[in-house]
Amino acid sequence: MTSTITRTLLVCLFFAAVLLCAGCTEQQSSPGEAMDAEFRGETAGYDDRVEFRFVPDTDEPGAYSATYTIERDVSWGTTIETRENVQYEDISRADPIEVVVPREAPSDGVALEIEIRNSAGDVLHRSRTSVAPATPVPTPS
Repeated sequence: MTSTITRTLLVCLFFAAVLLCAGCTEQQSSPGEAMDAEFRGETAGYDDRVEFRFVPDTDEPGAYSATYTIERDVSWGTTIETRENVQYEDISRADPIEVVVPREAPSDGVALEIEIRNSAGDVLHRSRTSVAPATPVPTPS
């Protein structure tokens, strides 16, 4: 009888190990807590502004913080603004983190260095992106 109980116990442990290894269990998050997300950066340059967007790879809204530095005259690195631990709520693929930098002239270059963290303080994204005006190409008359 003891050998039957031992075999049954070993079979149950084996199946539990197989389920764990196969990924049949999933990480649960409490309400209001987002799972960690990867972010991708998007940039759009216009004559009057540059828009930087950081889109998480999740549809689940979450809270994140960002520390960033905005520079004008990219080659010289003139810092125009630094913000630390800016809190963002309900960020998702449909509602990304956005930083809009006004341009005084279409020829202004702009750079943004950013670090995005989750609510536990883990760094999820770090990047530096710059936008400079394109060199005009003359068109034949």
